Amino acid sequence: MDIGGELRAARRSRKRTIEQIAKTTKISPTLLRAIENNDFDSVPGGLFTRGFLRAYAREVGLDPEALVLRYRSEIEGAPPPEPLDAREDRAAQEVEAVELEPAGESSPGQIIQICVIVIVVGAYFAWLRPSKPAAPAATIAAASPVATPPAPEVRPIATTGQADTERTPLDVDLRADGPCWISAAVDGETVVARLMNAGEHERLKIAGHLALRVGDPGVFAFSIDGVPGRSLGRAGQAVTVQIDRDNYESFLQPRRPHDAATDDLRPVADAARRAACCPRIP
Repeated sequence: MDIGGELRAARRSRKRTIEQIAKTTKISPTLLRAIENNDFDSVPGGLFTRGFLRAYAREVGLDPEALVLRYRSEIEGAPPPEPLDAREDRAAQEVEAVELEPAGESSPGQIIQICVIVIVVGAYFAWLRPSKPAAPAATIAAASPVATPPAPEVRPIATTGQADTERTPLDVDLRADGPCWISAAVDGETVVARLMNAGEHERLKIAGHLALRVGDPGVFAFSIDGVPGRSLGRAGQAVTVQIDRDNYESFLQPRRPHDAATDDLRPVADAARRAACCPRIP
């Protein structure tokens, strides 16, 4: 039996629908139907197709690795893959567990999310490479015969405090009210790239620049230095924003004009009430 037909038969034997499989595996019904029809030209190739097959096979009670080996032999025409070391295997499993697109029809957002995942995996492998150890500080000091001059006296200099304020990092709190893919890069370094579920938080310190990618603005909220942020877009439409100290105020919720007017009139109203309740006796 062909690969797609075997998956379809296993699904039907368990009396499960395409939509039920899509909900548990986070793979869209369109991709699942393409797999069952052996239409692998409509499915992202390589690592992603193998991840889809493993997730589908596990869900319907088939051997994931045996199915992938058959796919690589029959469809890709490649020999069985060599064993990966433990770190690469963990990275591949993390890619398979990521929700590549929301359940529904295919959209350009799928391509963008796949690109983000590829970048994250590449950065992860680059981080795994061992770096050259730095020479011990004691060895460098011993090799230098020149005596170190005394440090100059540090004298306090009066400032206006403006520079200190500019160096204070922004406190950014990210929150998900439902399943939402979040990717955040601080000064060019990716610090968050994962699926956040309802109630989960990520807190970031931003001294320079934040590039934020949100898969579904309808279930996403954030605050900057404790001030709630405004909506970043429509529900279900992925959006990317760039936030820094020069423009962060434009991402905050605007203050309503009548709030300031109420604050200004409150002392006058309190004085009027006191005069009415307790009039002065001449």
